[in-house]
Amino acid sequence: MNHFSILMIIWFVLALINTFKNKGFVHFKSQTTPFLVLSFFCLMYVFYLPFVQNFTEIGKSIAKSLPFVIFPLGFLLNKDIITHKLLKHFSVVFIAAVILLNTLGWVSVFNFGWNKAWQLNDFYHPVFRTLFANTTLLHLPYLGLLSVFAALWLTLKMFLNKKVNILSSCLIAFLLLSIYIYSARMALVCYLIGLLFIIFKSIKKQILRIMLLVTLPLTALVLFWFSPMKERYVKVVEKELVLPNKNQLPHEVNYRYGIWYCSFNIAKEHFFTGVGADKVQQSLNNCYSTFTYKSYEDFNKQIYNTHNQYVDQLLKFGFFGLILFVGVLFYYFYKASILYQTFVLITAISFLTENVLDRQIGVVFVALLNTIFVIYKLNTVEKSISSRLVR
Repeated sequence: MNHFSILMIIWFVLALINTFKNKGFVHFKSQTTPFLVLSFFCLMYVFYLPFVQNFTEIGKSIAKSLPFVIFPLGFLLNKDIITHKLLKHFSVVFIAAVILLNTLGWVSVFNFGWNKAWQLNDFYHPVFRTLFANTTLLHLPYLGLLSVFAALWLTLKMFLNKKVNILSSCLIAFLLLSIYIYSARMALVCYLIGLLFIIFKSIKKQILRIMLLVTLPLTALVLFWFSPMKERYVKVVEKELVLPNKNQLPHEVNYRYGIWYCSFNIAKEHFFTGVGADKVQQSLNNCYSTFTYKSYEDFNKQIYNTHNQYVDQLLKFGFFGLILFVGVLFYYFYKASILYQTFVLITAISFLTENVLDRQIGVVFVALLNTIFVIYKLNTVEKSISSRLVR
């Protein structure tokens, strides 16, 4: 978080210098609605301040979500710089950075020894996952999210150009193989759904569209069946839906069920109002404390959030807060570019199994890309209106 903060401060100072140089403050009043929408995921905590009891907890949430204010403010003050050229350059830097991250993971694997890693890797000793996580310093669902969007961006470029690019195809294969080997399951689901969405939006021939929409899911199922992910899925499914208790061994505990049980019980009791943005984790911990299971990673030693961004919002702000959250997420989705719609789609899907906005990397990913894509869309619409008026 410190590295992100330093870089964002430097970036924001430079953005302000550029604003003063180009007198960007003059037009900022007309950008009120985009600013409120783009910064909402931070402002919702600010709006909640009059009801706060635990200011330390809410302070952490605001500090963590500040990119949702900093990026929209800096870019809206300099919105003319977000052009097709900038978007093209940004895609190259983003994709290159993600490929570099995955390459570092593979270097770590081969330094450890491929054969050794393959033999030792199983559900209880996920060697590949550990090597990638330790090398990149990223929680793997987030590395998977970054990687899958980079792969989808490359895929969409080929669809839009209507030709297969060998380099892009190799990079996509590399990213998907990386996700596959460290078993970021939801990331692969996101790629499949994102690919099907791109096909549906890009291909006009009905027969070809139907063939791809049928064969791709079947191919994905076959690959899943012969992958390390199958064991992780089977182990989770085989575990009984029993609350964690002292009679269980570590491999018998269904942690997800414990989290779901507490999350939905709290939601049921506070459905419309929520427990408050500053009290969610404490409410969960109070519920977890009723579990008698004790081990090195039990619910007293580890912090377990809801592992679902929508449930987290429901617990924090209640039902209407959740509706507002979803509405803001999809606010600019309609009539947007396929790229932006794909971004929103995979972000929304990733929210189902992870509190993406609870980690700085997730906040920066969503805030930065959402800001750039939305402002580019707004600039494109403005230019289109201006050209029609001139004609």
